[in-house]
Amino acid sequence: MAAAARGGVSRVAVVGGGVAGLGAAAALAQAARVRGRGLDITVFDGGRAAQPGRPVLLTPECRSRLAAVGCRVPPEWQAGALRGVEILSDNRREFLSAPAAGLWVVDGEATGVGGQALLREQLRATVESSGAVVVQRRVEGVERMALVPGTPAGRGRGDLLVRAAGQAERFDAALLAAGVAAPVGPHFLQGYRGPRTLPAVEARLRLASSESRSVGVARLWVAPLPALDGLLLVPCEGSVYALGFGPGATPADLCQALMMAARDGLIDEGFELAHVAPTCLPAGAGRRLVAEGRLAVGPAALGHPLQLGVAATLATASRAASALMEIGTSARSLKRRYVTDGLVHLLDDAEAGTAAVSWLRKAGPRAAGAFARAASALPRREPWSGGVLGLGALTPRALHRTARRYAILESLSRLVRAPLEPIPVGAHMLEPDLYYVVDDDVGAREALRQLLESHGAQVVCFADELALYSAVARRPPTAILLDVVLQWVDGLRLCEGLKAHPLTRATRVVVMSGLDRPHVRRRALEAGAEVFLPKPLRMQDLLRVLTHGQTTRLGGPKGGDAAGGSERYASI
Repeated sequence: MAAAARGGVSRVAVVGGGVAGLGAAAALAQAARVRGRGLDITVFDGGRAAQPGRPVLLTPECRSRLAAVGCRVPPEWQAGALRGVEILSDNRREFLSAPAAGLWVVDGEATGVGGQALLREQLRATVESSGAVVVQRRVEGVERMALVPGTPAGRGRGDLLVRAAGQAERFDAALLAAGVAAPVGPHFLQGYRGPRTLPAVEARLRLASSESRSVGVARLWVAPLPALDGLLLVPCEGSVYALGFGPGATPADLCQALMMAARDGLIDEGFELAHVAPTCLPAGAGRRLVAEGRLAVGPAALGHPLQLGVAATLATASRAASALMEIGTSARSLKRRYVTDGLVHLLDDAEAGTAAVSWLRKAGPRAAGAFARAASALPRREPWSGGVLGLGALTPRALHRTARRYAILESLSRLVRAPLEPIPVGAHMLEPDLYYVVDDDVGAREALRQLLESHGAQVVCFADELALYSAVARRPPTAILLDVVLQWVDGLRLCEGLKAHPLTRATRVVVMSGLDRPHVRRRALEAGAEVFLPKPLRMQDLLRVLTHGQTTRLGGPKGGDAAGGSERYASI
């Protein structure tokens, strides 16, 4: 307590107005009330809005921590309670049950506000009711007064100078809570290094029919594509939140993975993409998280890609608040209390959870079994752990151990076994007169429809490509006419995906494009296309390709001759 008396705090700046920053401010206010001390808290919200459409998963630990700082989550915010998470790897599946107290999905996307934004506003109301001030100013840096000779005096009496929007204020202590890869980080702590980041893409899928407010199942698909380490699907009310992550993750990768998920029945057909945006996830532990009177909390300090909920973020916030109120501003004492004693297990979890992701990819079809084994090996004995996927019985270190073991087993087994082709399940009969047209140009689609229908074919046109995999798997056509340039995924990648799956591999694909270049032709044929046709299409060339070797009614046009049809459709 002597140290606290010598280095006590009366003014604290919190840099960041998200869940981490507002949670830290609420924890500070609660700690000050418990100790009967006055505390002046200012939260600098740089104006960075919550991620649009992102729900929040609240584990029992999350809800307890929120209640401890006076933040009540209204029951009507609950858009569902997950009864578990299904893990998929290749054709294998494992189901892991949620904690007995439930895994809540908090979301208000149906009203235009995501769960993260709802929680942020509730935390803001909590901290403002405790007397804290939230200002809309972006912080440029935090400096020690002693290290800046001649610095003009700012408002306040502390020796930390917070510069924001052309103004300077003095504080006794400051918390960095600006999120992962915060640009202000190097100007906040000398030598600070935040956790590594992993590229990710998130999306909100609106479903054709609104689902009821009932229990559901989240899904994690391990390594659905070479560029994605994982695809997470979280059911909400009438929608699904999707998150794809991996070293090469792009919006096109996520969209293709979603098409594959719809084909395999993991999400409903006919979904609409309401929002797609790149983001990044913390992947490990940060370094130099403490200096004189300064601490990094939340994703600015640690995190891993398999971490659902905000339990670890709230844990860092509460431990930073306790350290400041009990220890004061001494860098050495703060490091011992906050990092060595408070965060050591969470930092280990962040590194273990990140390393587990790469081992899971190497485990291939055994990845789902690694999750199940890690969850059932031992009872949970680490109450400090942030867990994996919000599941209390599954710790990052246990998953890391089993994922590494299963990856080694998979590598050894590949040396002695021959690759087996998966047997198609539920294959449908080919419809000999059915053709699919995929083109984002409405004029080209309608022209092709009229052309093919005039020759006796059934035609289904796709304005976008998102439903293509599901349609081909459930109702195989005679052929697909596929444009190269589409809205979300280019046609060549779609062709590769069709040829890679046993349910759709035999489908004929004709690639067409106005990009009549040798490398485009070569890539189309390498992707598995039967032929490449340059635009504008010549009717006779198209009909000759479609009727080659097929029993079909396609022949001469109804009510017209071939020459007339050629002139009519020359602009396709």
